[in-house]
Amino acid sequence: MAIVLWPFRKARKEWTALKEEQKLIHQELVTQRTNCLTTLQNQGDRQIELLGTMSTTLTGMALSQAEMTGYCKASACTPAVRRSIRKK
Repeated sequence: MAIVLWPFRKARKEWTALKEEQKLIHQELVTQRTNCLTTLQNQGDRQIELLGTMSTTLTGMALSQAEMTGYCKASACTPAVRRSIRKK
């Protein structure tokens, strides 16, 4: 009788260990997700503020670049004055 029950007891023990390991993995994943969401929620306002600042900076850079492009185009339209070389 003991010989017949041995594989079932072993399988049940392995099954219980596997389920316990899965439970621990699930708890860890829930903890990590909760921590991540909490961090994102806490940093959300600061991120929005920084994105607004970055947008303002990039707008200023685009205007400056447009101004510089216009200046370069305008200066390229006038022919360069060449110096005459005196011949001896």
